[in-house]
Amino acid sequence: MSQKEKRRLPRQKRSIEKVGLILDAVETLVVSHGPDAVTTTQIAEVTGFAVGTIYQYFSNRTDILMGAHDRMLERISSEVAEAAAAADLAHNESIDHLIRLYVDTAKAYPGYLSLLKFAHANQSLEHSGSNIDAFVGDLVRLAVLSKAPNISDRQMNVTRTVVVNLLSVLTDVVLLEQDPELQERLLKEMIAHCTHALDKAGKAEPC
Repeated sequence: MSQKEKRRLPRQKRSIEKVGLILDAVETLVVSHGPDAVTTTQIAEVTGFAVGTIYQYFSNRTDILMGAHDRMLERISSEVAEAAAAADLAHNESIDHLIRLYVDTAKAYPGYLSLLKFAHANQSLEHSGSNIDAFVGDLVRLAVLSKAPNISDRQMNVTRTVVVNLLSVLTDVVLLEQDPELQERLLKEMIAHCTHALDKAGKAEPC
């Protein structure tokens, strides 16, 4: 059972607000002390909620930190999508710009890299290819269409799946690499692989 399946999903406005305050507190504590130092007692002190209240919405400490990770990922992806749309990146060497924009935004987001490292260390990472697709899938689709406007639905699905899965796996590898030179080399490799997938789609015969 995944962390999200165990988590009580808030539906009422008051519950949603409580979860928001809990995750706000986690973000603050992560930036100040790092995820490994965050405890439910600290979260309770910051929010004013009883520890038992926190456990009404999260099953354990890892679940809480993953909740903060997931919310940050959504924010980052939303910002990237808005910036990409505003710059019309979908029609101008989009995959290079999109990937670099995503990486730069994630690196600059307070606390995200710490939470990403925590997620990998605890083998609790949940932002699979399907979740990345939900965030940037439409931009990937437009990038494919800019290369191959007459592409078939079948080939579109293949190319989109390849690019999204490359992004979902390799982006984390890039972000977690601490050597700047190696990080840039990995970034260029990811861009090259995604560009190759788009070029291949552009040369495919319509079905």
